[in-house]
Amino acid sequence: MDMKPLFALLIIGLVACTGPQPTVTGTYEPPQSFFPDEDIRVRSFTSEVEFQSFISSTGSAGYGGVGFGRTAMMETAVAMDSSAGAKAAPSYSTTNNQVAAVDEADIIKTDGEHIYTVTGQTLFIVKAGEDAEVIATIDLKNTPTGLFVQGDHLAVFGEMYDLEEFKRIGFVPQRGGMTFFNVYDISDRTEPTLVKEYRFEGAYFQGRMYDDKAYIVVSTFPEGRTDMPTPVIIEDGRVRSMPVDDIYYFPIPYDNVQLATVHAIDLADLGSESSVAVTVEWSNQLYMSEENIYIATTETINEWEMRQEILAELIRPQLTSADRDLIAKIEATDPAVLTQAEKKQKIFQIYERYAQFMDQDEQEDLQERLDAELKERLEEYESMTYTILTRIDIDTLSVEATGDVPGTLNNQFALDESNGVLRVATTIQPRWNWGRPMPVDIGIATADAVAPDEPIAEKRIMPPVEQSQSTNNVYTLGMDLQVIGELEGLAPGESIFSTRFMSDRLYMVTFRQVDPFFVIDLSDPAKPREMGQLKIPGFSRYLHPYDENIIIGIGRDATDMGRQQGLKISLFDVTDPAKPTELAKWIAEDQYSQSAAEWEHKAFLFDKEKELLVIPAYSYNWDYRGGSTQNYNGAMVFRITAQDIEMRGIVDHSDGKQQYGPSVERSLWIEDLLYTKSPNLLRVNEISDLSSVANVTLTSKSAGPYPVY
Repeated sequence: MDMKPLFALLIIGLVACTGPQPTVTGTYEPPQSFFPDEDIRVRSFTSEVEFQSFISSTGSAGYGGVGFGRTAMMETAVAMDSSAGAKAAPSYSTTNNQVAAVDEADIIKTDGEHIYTVTGQTLFIVKAGEDAEVIATIDLKNTPTGLFVQGDHLAVFGEMYDLEEFKRIGFVPQRGGMTFFNVYDISDRTEPTLVKEYRFEGAYFQGRMYDDKAYIVVSTFPEGRTDMPTPVIIEDGRVRSMPVDDIYYFPIPYDNVQLATVHAIDLADLGSESSVAVTVEWSNQLYMSEENIYIATTETINEWEMRQEILAELIRPQLTSADRDLIAKIEATDPAVLTQAEKKQKIFQIYERYAQFMDQDEQEDLQERLDAELKERLEEYESMTYTILTRIDIDTLSVEATGDVPGTLNNQFALDESNGVLRVATTIQPRWNWGRPMPVDIGIATADAVAPDEPIAEKRIMPPVEQSQSTNNVYTLGMDLQVIGELEGLAPGESIFSTRFMSDRLYMVTFRQVDPFFVIDLSDPAKPREMGQLKIPGFSRYLHPYDENIIIGIGRDATDMGRQQGLKISLFDVTDPAKPTELAKWIAEDQYSQSAAEWEHKAFLFDKEKELLVIPAYSYNWDYRGGSTQNYNGAMVFRITAQDIEMRGIVDHSDGKQQYGPSVERSLWIEDLLYTKSPNLLRVNEISDLSSVANVTLTSKSAGPYPVY
């Protein structure tokens, strides 16, 4: 048998392997493996040298952006004048926040008298009412993605890529741009005045506001540099670098390290800003209660990398003392001289000389030892993915605790804090056996890796096989983020599609072919337990409380075999938690219907007293026999009660966007009027009969080079 292909495969496995890490004072030493049972408490960097060593050790190349409660229904805000005999301000809807008192940044806000919204690079201030009109605009050089309104202050923020401004301030980020945060005085709504400017290095991720303080989270890929070694903050044109001891890291092996940086800005005391950063992986979620910010990041156990580590350990004893010294010198080389990738390449050349002289028996023996060791190590892990949690106190902006649980989060609604307990719902994905038959196993399983003249029967290339089913788990953790209780193994073979924590219960939907709607009791944090479940076709992507006994679900209908159909809205009755039922449902007649509210909860407008439910809706169905049919683009308006869901009509926005795709982004109400917003149009309709009241054109300066009418 030709040994060259097998030798090549062996070398591939050694490329990423290195020897023991030398200990150098003031530098960061990356761990080789992640062990969830070990201490993963964050540490702060002690010097810029240590921070730069961390960047080099994790292989980071440049800055860039990511792709993150007490549960409450959407509230109605009613502002009252405290003076005797004064007229009450109008009632109005607020952003559909996960936690009632914690406002979430959004592209539209209202104070009951005015509407503030953004399209392209323009911010619009609109006078509300039957005579609605744009009374002021702010043209920005960058694209805003979020707003906060607090009294007479309006905060506008988003990502910026303005090279001219970068040159003016003397700092040009390498990748990902920066996040701008502008504060305007809007005491005169017709003439907003800029009073504060911040620039935060990194891509905007998410924003929250509690009381008067805004919390802006940005994400960066850290980069090695000497002049400004840590993330840059620019305040009113003054440039400074973030203190290194405000940056924290986990003792874990990072695959794709980023910094999640929280900036707290007090809108009632402009100029009062504080920051903290945590090193995370690329996949993150953020949840904020009235006391804490939680950043969740995913750590993956990479079986392939584990095989590489074991392979290096097995071959390393054969190295001569001279080659051991040479490898140590390569690893100790300054990262400015040799990158991590270059070091691995040079070490690979040393291992290559040994591997090429192995005969077939030695290689087969090596394979058996590798498989046995890999199997033993994998058995130590409950899951191949873990969620690492960081708790940051919102008052002190200090990192208070860290912990981890098996599995991954679906979205921010998989986290909830109640009475000093953090509740978490995760999915553990299935493990896959990629097959280990000789001779393909040591390296990569591809036919090209086997000698061309070897018979097909001898290649023995096997497709991946599911070794274990996915499962879903619920964990309760104390404020030290150590697990108090768990409920594991729910819905084998399925994944979590939606969750909603309400008081002492969790409502959870999983899906593969049917929709198991679970009711889980969390009244005793040490003993979470399943109370009941309901299995129906389809699934809900978002759950929202109607009241304490009824849950609204929005998602998709499906066949008995799991094939997805059109939009579906359900009412789940949990009065008897042991026997939840589907009280009512509405299913779209067209299977191509879709709604942004399935994924974006801020696009979901609900008010119980008004019996009102509004969601963006879009459908485009092309019938080759008769052209397009059943097409619409707008906002679906429903009458919803505790017993029924009635489709009332669609507020049309087919002309609200000059391109293919869904138009409506958000909706809100003020008194008896419904406002629906698409990029270039704000429509005003009567809630009672949906009759049209006014259309307000929103013309962004970035809409195009020519006026559109």
